[in-house]
Amino acid sequence: MKQTPKKRFSVGRRVLVGMGMRPGIVTSVAEQPSVMGEFVHLVQVDGEQEARAVLGCDIQALPGLDEDLQGMNRPTVHLHIQNSNIANLNLGSQLGTINAALESISGQGSAQQEFVQALKQLTEAVVSQKGLPDREKQEIVQALSTIAEQATKKPEERSKGTLKAVVSWLPTAIAAASDLTTLWGKFGPIIRRYLGI
Repeated sequence: MKQTPKKRFSVGRRVLVGMGMRPGIVTSVAEQPSVMGEFVHLVQVDGEQEARAVLGCDIQALPGLDEDLQGMNRPTVHLHIQNSNIANLNLGSQLGTINAALESISGQGSAQQEFVQALKQLTEAVVSQKGLPDREKQEIVQALSTIAEQATKKPEERSKGTLKAVVSWLPTAIAAASDLTTLWGKFGPIIRRYLGI
């Protein structure tokens, strides 16, 4: 009997869930298969408040559907997180939010591409940073998630007060890690310029 490979989707991936083929975003995925041999994913289904736990066999990839609906081919943006214990930090939903936001912004123009790359690299560096305590790392990723969410809105719909507070707080939050401070020096102005603050 031939064994079919078990499905495992990355965080931030757009997928279709269950019999109703409801679209959603993967917010976290188990490192190991469950007792049934399937990977358990948490999926934030569009229009639902709570994320659902879904087995890989009940998930299908959403291949390019979003791009077709928007009438343009966009480059795929995926956060690459290595050597970190994200599962212990419970960063899945924030990383999913950031990834989804970057996906929706990318491909719109050079200013957007510059912003996407800046936020992507900054997020990857924070999550991979070994010198930061877990609690601080969670707070910083939450702040980056807020920036990503606000960036998807039209400029006039963004909460300037929230953005100013978050962007002003970030350099202080990452001050303990010198390589993050260097990255902020490089990417901070790009992020500020894109957000108009």
